[in-house]
Amino acid sequence: MGAFLFYLFKSTLCLTMLYAVYRLCFRSDTSFRANRILLLAGTLLCLLLPGIHVEIEQSGNWQRPVAAMETWLTEKPARTEIEQSGEAETMFRKVPAFPLQKAWLCGGKWMTIAMALYLCGLAFTLAFFLCALGRIWRLLRKCPVRKCEGFRLVVCPQKNVSFSWGRTIVLSREDYELHRDVVLLHERMHVRYFHTWDLVWMELVVALHWFNPAVWMLMRELRAVHEYEADWGVLSHGIDATQYQLLLVERTVGTRLYSMASGFGQSKLKKRINMMLKKRTSRLARLKLLLFVPVATGTLYAFARPEVRMAASVWNQPQVVECQDSMAGDRREWLERYFAQKYAEGGGPSDPLTEGGTHELFINFQNQVMVDDVMGPKADDLSLRTDFVRKNLSGLLRRDYLEKRQKGQTFRPIVQFRYDRGTSAETLRACLEAVKDVYDELHRDVDARIPVLVNVMTPRKYVKNMAAVDSLALLPVEVILLSSDGSRKDMPEVSLQSLRREAEAFRAGKRDMTVSLRVKEANVPMGVVNDVKEVLKNIWNVSL
Repeated sequence: MGAFLFYLFKSTLCLTMLYAVYRLCFRSDTSFRANRILLLAGTLLCLLLPGIHVEIEQSGNWQRPVAAMETWLTEKPARTEIEQSGEAETMFRKVPAFPLQKAWLCGGKWMTIAMALYLCGLAFTLAFFLCALGRIWRLLRKCPVRKCEGFRLVVCPQKNVSFSWGRTIVLSREDYELHRDVVLLHERMHVRYFHTWDLVWMELVVALHWFNPAVWMLMRELRAVHEYEADWGVLSHGIDATQYQLLLVERTVGTRLYSMASGFGQSKLKKRINMMLKKRTSRLARLKLLLFVPVATGTLYAFARPEVRMAASVWNQPQVVECQDSMAGDRREWLERYFAQKYAEGGGPSDPLTEGGTHELFINFQNQVMVDDVMGPKADDLSLRTDFVRKNLSGLLRRDYLEKRQKGQTFRPIVQFRYDRGTSAETLRACLEAVKDVYDELHRDVDARIPVLVNVMTPRKYVKNMAAVDSLALLPVEVILLSSDGSRKDMPEVSLQSLRREAEAFRAGKRDMTVSLRVKEANVPMGVVNDVKEVLKNIWNVSL
């Protein structure tokens, strides 16, 4: 649902741009055939362009509004799979997918309401289209049909009902008796140029984008082009222009009863007469069509997304779930993925001399926090350490923002997040949460456009490596291996060496493997968890 609404958003932008360019550059031209092709091909291209995916190395200011809309419409709550003892259970926990969303926007109710309103408008527009077809069909059933060369002629007793639909021409009794030659010739031009199928296509586009005023204006412009083309066709057959214009004045004073058809008296009279008197546009003027090349290129560039390069093995790695504290462990994993995604969307590294500073947040093996060169408190209370991160990092970013704003420069600072292998998982999660709180506060109080550029680095091997794991020592974790064929292996007490051996034996001959880690002790160092993950990743890669 969100993907379809995002498609409508992008195609709406394209159609609006098409109408703006046509009205500014092509509306007054007398190259009616070229204008007609432009409107038809342009609407088709506007429906296809949103489906073309282009990747770029890094995003810019053009992509950010579209990327924000895409995130708002398409991102879903994160899914957390937790393996419980005894049998596997699945639990879902909703995590805000976009930091600028309000709570009521994350529930999806507004999207359901918007989709319901859209479908109601679509149904009403299609019903109106079918009713117009029904009125034409009922009229043709009541009147006799004469087969002529290349078309069918219907003469009906009603007044001001001269129009064409498909290969059928309908003339009123009055037009047939008084102005048969001219009116019939005009309608034959509509039949000759297949204007009916243009109208059917535009009606379908209008039904799909009934909420977009630009589409209705494009429909009106196409109808006008049809009338201009038919008028020129009539004059090219030797009909006196003055007499034809007087007939137009006479026949235009009436009611258009069949909006779906191409009628003799449709379109604005003054514009039709001006087009008849206007000199034909030179063929060189058609070079203006080249304007759509940069327009289409710019649109594709605005819809492009940064290219995220990732080895194929990363996508095929086994799923690892840590259960020291189910919610806390999963929240840390989600925060790392969140910052990695925002870092990629923000274009990656910036130039600190022109776009903002680079700040470093470091956690050592004693779980002590340092922001740039300022060391945090040595207290055991975790809340004091996270408060230190929030206060100092927020102050640095606010200061940099004011300096760049005064100089009129772009503000894109990067926070390098480093930690030791001995850092506890709890401290790491709390500090990641504090960094996200800082950005949420900046978006709320300072500027919602501040990019989230946090680079979570690989664990640093400190000199006093408290997290080094001996290959024969028993790990403070319980490992459970699962496969889609129903097989399962529990390892409540395992060393790195036995884990490697037993996991390789379990992995042999299987297409997939899910791993559940249960941490049995509090404040287990991240190095232990990373060593276990590294063993599992190596087993997977060897098996490919």
